[in-house]
Amino acid sequence: MSNEDIEILKRALQRQKIARKQAEKILEEKSRELYSLTQELKAANEKLEDLVDVKKTELQGVFDNLVDAYVLMDISGNVMKMNHAAIKLFGYDIVEERLNVVKLIYKEDYQYAMASFQKLITNGSFTDYKARVYTKHNGVRTVHINASIIKDKNEKMIGAQGIVRDITEQLKQQQIFEEQKAQLSVIVENSSLGIALTQFGKIVQTNKAFQNLLEYNKEELLQLEVKDISIKEEYAESANHMEKLNDGLVDNFSVNKRYVRKNGSEFWAKTNVAAVRNVDGGVKYQVALIEDITEQLKFEKQREALVKDLEKSNKELNDYAHIVSHDLKSPLRSMNALITWLKEDYADVLDSGANDSLNMLLNKVDKMDHLIDGILKYSSIGQSEESKHNIKLQEVVSDIIDVIHIPDHIKVTITSKLPKIKGDRFRLQQLFQNLIGNAVKYNNKKNGEVNISCKEDGNFWSFSIQDNGPGIPKKYHNKIFQIFQTLDSTIESTGIGLSIVKKIIDLYDGNIWVESQENIGTTFYFTLKKQ
Repeated sequence: MSNEDIEILKRALQRQKIARKQAEKILEEKSRELYSLTQELKAANEKLEDLVDVKKTELQGVFDNLVDAYVLMDISGNVMKMNHAAIKLFGYDIVEERLNVVKLIYKEDYQYAMASFQKLITNGSFTDYKARVYTKHNGVRTVHINASIIKDKNEKMIGAQGIVRDITEQLKQQQIFEEQKAQLSVIVENSSLGIALTQFGKIVQTNKAFQNLLEYNKEELLQLEVKDISIKEEYAESANHMEKLNDGLVDNFSVNKRYVRKNGSEFWAKTNVAAVRNVDGGVKYQVALIEDITEQLKFEKQREALVKDLEKSNKELNDYAHIVSHDLKSPLRSMNALITWLKEDYADVLDSGANDSLNMLLNKVDKMDHLIDGILKYSSIGQSEESKHNIKLQEVVSDIIDVIHIPDHIKVTITSKLPKIKGDRFRLQQLFQNLIGNAVKYNNKKNGEVNISCKEDGNFWSFSIQDNGPGIPKKYHNKIFQIFQTLDSTIESTGIGLSIVKKIIDLYDGNIWVESQENIGTTFYFTLKKQ
């Protein structure tokens, strides 16, 4: 081999060595790029797996926390998956036992269920399926189902899924609501009050009573507004109230107004109007209840006229009683004076019989005088508005006991604390003085007793005045409260005292009665209303 050949070979080996180094360098760089890419790909894959896990967890959370039941089944109806709501509703847990949806179908709804399933197969979904189902623990429930078919990537049907909502209670409440609505409609339609539903002056619904009052039929009223059936001069007042109602200042109002019937006649009605508001507080409708008060107003006017006439008559009667009293007492006083003068002037010639006769005349005159005073007192009770104050009856009765004559052999005792009562002091004093005075005056026992007591009885005070006197025969128990009725014929007894007592008790919306046994005693019971 020549030197030239060797030199060529050396250069060839040198070029080969350089090319190999370049190839190795390229391979090293490519290997480094490949490793870097592999690491990036691994990191991206791990991140993707993490995202998939997060989404899977989120979906599982949504699935588990669905308020409605979720059921996944294969094409044969075998349940593959259920959420917590489904387990709670149906009572089955597919982890512990197998379940086919056919087991849940209510017997009487079977044909409907099969038809709906066929619709699911044909159309791929169905909505608003409502039927009854059997559950393991909750008995028969009514459910609402929306379902859809699940297919694989080749569009082959592999199962179905459904959202199931228990509507049993909802249907019960709806049924109750419909029943109440029907009952309310019956009540409204048969109410004796006229009822109308209006919307900003327009009549939108009425009941039979309203139609009868206005003499329009239902269809005719729907064409009218409130102002069409109102008196023009009075409509402004109602409109003012209605404006306040619409502005939220009031929720209801009441007015007396006139309405115009179809034939043009008018009638007065009490009208109560209330607002039916929507969720934001605005007025959606107005409900009006009207009651015909035409006759009532006529009666009230007649009653007012009668009251005025009665007041006038009472005043005239009272004036007449005072005039008659004066006219009667004048001759009585003259008679008393003349008899007294006769006794004095002819004392030396009058024998005992004549004196007795003149004394009897004086007694009769005195009795007549007491009788006239009693009549005036009786007629004056309730004739005018009497002043009312808080009266301490303990003080009133104590004063009476101190003032009236009580013999030493009779003891008057207040056995319980007497209340305060709102009334007229003079009338209350008349009441107690008459009863206590009678109990003392007619007591015939060696050791007489009169006991006064009181107790609460609901809205009344219940009093009793008990004595151990001669008693009152039962046949007189009612008679003694009538005017001019008395068991005693003495001058002081006019037969008016107990009638005055009863009239005063009547003023206080009370009642009085007597219980008595002859020779044992008498108890007067009476009540006075708390003021």
